[in-house]
Amino acid sequence: MLLKFTTPDMLNTSLVDVSTGERAYDIVTMLLPPAEIPEEQKPSSVVSSALPPSSVASSSKCVSNASSSPKQPLPPPEPECDLNPEWRRTTVTDAAGDVVASVTWNGRRPKIVIGDEKVGALTDLFGSSTVRFMPKILAIPTRFDTEYVWTATADSLTLFDYDTDTVKGSFHYNAIRIPSPSKSPKLKLSSPSWYKLPSFSTTQFSPTSSASSISCTSSSEPGAKIPKSTFISTRLPGVGSNYLEFGSHPLAPDVEIILSFLMMEILRRGRFSLTPYTFDKPKLWQFKEAKDSFLRRLRRNTV
Repeated sequence: MLLKFTTPDMLNTSLVDVSTGERAYDIVTMLLPPAEIPEEQKPSSVVSSALPPSSVASSSKCVSNASSSPKQPLPPPEPECDLNPEWRRTTVTDAAGDVVASVTWNGRRPKIVIGDEKVGALTDLFGSSTVRFMPKILAIPTRFDTEYVWTATADSLTLFDYDTDTVKGSFHYNAIRIPSPSKSPKLKLSSPSWYKLPSFSTTQFSPTSSASSISCTSSSEPGAKIPKSTFISTRLPGVGSNYLEFGSHPLAPDVEIILSFLMMEILRRGRFSLTPYTFDKPKLWQFKEAKDSFLRRLRRNTV
């Protein structure tokens, strides 16, 4: 499945199925009025799993400090940043308008519901409550398949299958898509020859290049044709579009994979000190991302 984001704000957007040109999902995030805040979810002294403040910026006083230990929690709680949190709800609806997933945000702390399942906190969405500390890569296993691992670097976000040694999903951001015709009704989702993830016993990793080519195998409809595409990164926020490409898994609904990708993208930004996602003023966030990207390239070129 290849989905295109209609806006740069990934928590307020529609996802269009590229193979059909039709809207597949809508994602909307809104502030919750006090009357809609559940009693059992109101602030307490108990600290739950939360996205790091550098990932979802709600206060300038929240600072995420990387741990030097071999393993660290996913993610580390920062209770001092939640003295007066705002409550929001992200709702995911399908093409028929039915709610298929929702996230209730207490500040930066998500409570996740997928279908009729109350998943819980962020750590319950993944297959591990701790992550192995590696300097250049963030690798977190999925909860539905131990061989499927979410893999993030400063330049990429992918879903990798260690069993078949292939990429099962990828997030293309600020990219220009170049479709190419294919005669095959089903195309194998495979990684480029240079893309080989290390085992968890090693920590070396080579960042991805700015242009990559991935082809899709799965679709929401069996036998649906998805053209092979080449994605060229513009490296400029706001230039190009964002795409989410993945193959369906028999043990997880597509919306779970989509929601996990969104959470991983927020975590990726916090882990590698990229421009954090903010709920408010998405256009200002996009401008800040462009500024930070320019300054990073300038520092690299002058060192």
